Amino acid sequence: MDSLREKAAFIRGLVEGMEVDKNDPVAKVVLHLLDLARDMVEELEELRERIEDNEDMVDALDEDLAEVEDYIFDQTDEDDEDADELDEFEIQCPHCNEIVYVDEQELADAAEEEVEIICPHCNQVIFADEEEAEDGEETESAE
Repeated sequence: MDSLREKAAFIRGLVEGMEVDKNDPVAKVVLHLLDLARDMVEELEELRERIEDNEDMVDALDEDLAEVEDYIFDQTDEDDEDADELDEFEIQCPHCNEIVYVDEQELADAAEEEVEIICPHCNQVIFADEEEAEDGEETESAE
């Protein structure tokens, strides 16, 4: 298929080949329309070039953004993994020898608020406040 520029030039050649009287009002309109068509073709070509330039720029920005996202999200994932590893502790139940996972907050609560940590496997106390445990031993020895 011919380009718009070639089509406009072909039509101009046809009109000029007809040897129209340039003073004829209809011929003047046709010649002005051909000039308009030529100007429109030039504008379209310029717009196409600008669109291609913009597409190249958008592609480059997209690649740069992808690199930034990879860097940020990879860093965040590593930080999350490190945080998860630091927050969880393994405690072996002294009664059934099963491993119980306790997070840092549960362990702190057990130490500060006299909360007991119970083994989910055997339902025995794994961790209790020492004062409470000593009180329980004194009560048992007094009996």
